[in-house]
Amino acid sequence: MFKNLSPQWLLGLVIGLLMPLLGILLMIESRPELVGIQRFEGDIIKQVNVQIITLGMIINAGLFFLSLKFDKEEIGRGILSISVVYLVVIFIYRFLL
Repeated sequence: MFKNLSPQWLLGLVIGLLMPLLGILLMIESRPELVGIQRFEGDIIKQVNVQIITLGMIINAGLFFLSLKFDKEEIGRGILSISVVYLVVIFIYRFLL
């Protein structure tokens, strides 16, 4: 099943997985008040969290288009695949939890 996975696609998965996390960490470091607001409950906090995660996803969008520009379609495919997984998790968190 996993024999046909190229190293480029796996690299795209790893990049796509780590870059939004890096974006979230940079956002939290630059705006420390976002950590303090997490102790409250409610839909507003959930909305703020979704916005922070979505900003991290913008990095993936940029990397996806950059990989296409440099003819690295397999890396772009991996980034796009993990981005879809992130978006499903964001949807579940926002609307179902």
